[in-house]
Parts: sequence; structure tokens; C-alpha cells
Amino acid sequence: MSGIVIELTVLSEAATNRCSVSQLQDIVQYFETDILYTRQVQYAHFLRDSTPESVSVACHNPRSSKAEILGAESGMKLTAVTSPTELRDFVSENTDDGVTYILSDLLTLSIDLIQLETELHGLPEYKNAITESNEELVHLTTGANPAYEHEWDGLSVHGVMPGANEQQGMSEAGVGHVQLRDDGTVLCKTRTLSDFGLETVTEVAGRRADALREESIESRTELAAVEPHELTRLNGVGTKTARTIVESAEVIEQEEIRVAPDASLPDVDPIFIDIETDGLNPTIIWLIGVLDRGPDDRYLSFLETDPGEPGGALTTFMDWLAEHSQDRPVVAYNGWKFDFPVISEHVSDYCPEHVETWEDTWKFDLYYWAVKQSNALLPGITNKLDDVASATGWDGMETGLTGRAVGQRFQRYAEDPSSETELEWDRHKQYCEDDVRGLAHIYDQIAATENLMAQAGRGGQSGSTESTQGTLTDFSS
Repeated sequence: MSGIVIELTVLSEAATNRCSVSQLQDIVQYFETDILYTRQVQYAHFLRDSTPESVSVACHNPRSSKAEILGAESGMKLTAVTSPTELRDFVSENTDDGVTYILSDLLTLSIDLIQLETELHGLPEYKNAITESNEELVHLTTGANPAYEHEWDGLSVHGVMPGANEQQGMSEAGVGHVQLRDDGTVLCKTRTLSDFGLETVTEVAGRRADALREESIESRTELAAVEPHELTRLNGVGTKTARTIVESAEVIEQEEIRVAPDASLPDVDPIFIDIETDGLNPTIIWLIGVLDRGPDDRYLSFLETDPGEPGGALTTFMDWLAEHSQDRPVVAYNGWKFDFPVISEHVSDYCPEHVETWEDTWKFDLYYWAVKQSNALLPGITNKLDDVASATGWDGMETGLTGRAVGQRFQRYAEDPSSETELEWDRHKQYCEDDVRGLAHIYDQIAATENLMAQAGRGGQSGSTESTQGTLTDFSS
């Protein structure tokens, strides 16, 4: 597994234009940024003045005459080029061992939604420029979204720019993060600008954040120190909303959980689960991780390595669940949005003998209970599982994998099962286990906290499937 990394954060044009100082500081801290990159050279001074000296700010410079080394670590480096000539000159002069990442706008992806075809513009000129290279090169383009990865005529191309291809559904004001590893692996993560700064606070959206800044409240730290009654002078902010805003800011800044006075978790031993599939519209659940909080407190993996057996792991899991659930809650995070309905559909398709078992199972979505039912305020700049777990002290295992990466890798394996595409099954089981144990950690922290919300939650059991909660966005490779 890779040990050396370069943490590259990429701001879209809209994000660069709109970014406040507090949002920028949040961004570089959240991603542990080494290099901050934008195509808007006119913002270079603002970015440098607003970020720590440890962060290197890089901008697209079309007037450059030679390749620019943006960052280098032992055995790897990141280089920016702006023309085929620069690329050719750099390749011919580069004799370093290790992996070299090339960042440019020379390759641009276009998508024809009618013909369902994609085209990579600039590929012939690009390939001609690197014909003399004997080094390991990884190609990064600002002409495609961070989720994009494809091999074109033997050239592996990774997108890094949020919003580069609107058809792929990325937010216009996106922030992309690209983790570059010394084994040539590229891991990408995308957030929106509203995931940072004042906008992370409950009840604070764009206009309200602007109104707060007009009152010289620029950061969550300043907002957490405000007396709630001071916010009621803002348009549309009543006493209750003001208390919620200040308390939410306090929770994020102090990294603590607060629970509504009338809220409670299930009083029986839970079963924590997480599922791995082949994408957001899954045809197979190939891995189910289970932490059984019964007397033995044991972890189980239900794995199916054969893509031709889409019901294998699920059937084994349901056999186990039928024996061990016994009116205990099956707990997932974001469960009503993904895990629970996917399991329901696949049980019906592949092991219908367990339909009644699954229908009768007590399903408990911790995210829905806490956030949507207002039973708890969670720390973390978003309410995503990884952010909340980290903010509550969870130190997960380093697998070098992410949710999107795992799904994409299984897709490749399912399309062409071979020794070259086969997954490292133990490593993927470890990744799933980390998510399950992170979920259990959040659950335990909620159960143990004595911190109460100033605003009482509505309470109730997590039982609705009509949730508007967002999806978890993770690294992809």
C-alpha cells in the first residue's frame, strides 16, 4: 500500500470567485492540502494571503515557457504544463525515477448525451509529446470532472476539475481534492463550496451567510460566540432559529455531540451493517459487513467474489439475520436512502424466501434519526459518515480505498473477471469493516453523551423511507 502522497486541492472557477476566507481555511484544513490549484491567476494573492505558509498556491499560467514543478515528494512529483511543447521538453529532460503526475488542460472531455459517446480532444498531440518518455507518467486534466477515469489508446486519464463536464452532474461551485500516491494511484473527492465556512451551520444558507458576514461574523468560531438574541435582528431569524444557529456552530467548533432531551436510541443490542455494491444502481450486493453487538460482539463479512452469483452474499446474510435479529435493530447510516431499499429489492429478486424476514426486521437509520428527526446535533463540517466519525475521535484503518473506488473496481472486475482485474478481497473487507466500526463508534458516542441540545428534537423511531438525505461522497480512484 502506498505511503507517500501529495494532497492536491482544485478550485473550480465558480468556487474561486465566491470563496470566502473562512471557507478557504476550512477547505485546506479539511483536505490537509499540500497544493491549492486554480485556473484563475488573478486570485493568487488572495489565496496565498488566506492560507497557511505550508500550503503551496498554484495557478494556471498560459504564458509560461516551461513546465512547472508544483510539488515533489520522495519518489514522485507533480508537474503542470500548458502546451504540447512544454510537455515534450519536460518529458525529454525528466530522468527522475518514480512516478510523475502531469497536470494540464491539454486533454478535454466532451460528452454527446444523444449518441451516448465521449470524445477526448487533444489526444494525438498529447501522445506525440510524450513519445520519448520512459518514465511512469500519470495524466491529470482540468478538462474533466474528478470522478472521471478512463484509458484512451493506452493513456490513463484522470479528471481533476469540478464542473468541467456539466453533463456528469457536478456542482458548478465545486471543490475537488486529488490524493496522488507514489504507486500511481489517484484518489478523488468532490465537495461543494457550501460544505465549508458559515454555510456548514444548520439554518445558514447562502443569503443568510452573506447577512452574517455583513454583521462582521466571518467564521463559525465568531458565530459560536454570539448571543442568540443578537441574530434576531437578521431578516427571517426568530428566537428559536437563532438558538439553533449558535448551537450548531458550537457543536461543530467544539467537536461534540448534543442530543435532544427527549431522544433515545434503541435499548437492545444493535446489529450494525454496511453494504458494498457495483454502483448507485446496483445489480449485486457483493459484500455485507456486520458488527453483531450481541454477547460476543463479533464482526462478520458476507462476501461473494463471483459476479455471476448476485444473490450469494445476500442469501448467506439473510440466513444469518433470520437466526440472530430477534427484534434487534439493524443499524445503517444513510440506510433509508440506499442500504435498506437496495437490500429489499435484492431479497425479492434473489432470495424471496426471506422477504418476510426483511420486512419484519427493525431497521434503524442513525443519520435519519439524528439529523432528519432532529434528535441530535452532530459534529463534522458535513453530516457524512466519515466527517462525523472523524470529528468524534474515530481513527479508521488506512486502506487506500473509498466508496466510489470500491464500486468502480468491482465494475471492472465484473466486466472482465481476470487476475489483472480481481480485487484484493481482504483489503476490501477491511475497508467495509472500517465503515461499519465507524458507524458503531458514532452510535456509541451518541449513547454516551450527556450533552443536551437547547432545542428539543421531535423524537420517534427511524422508520420512514421518505428521506431527503444526501448521498455519501467519497474518494474515487
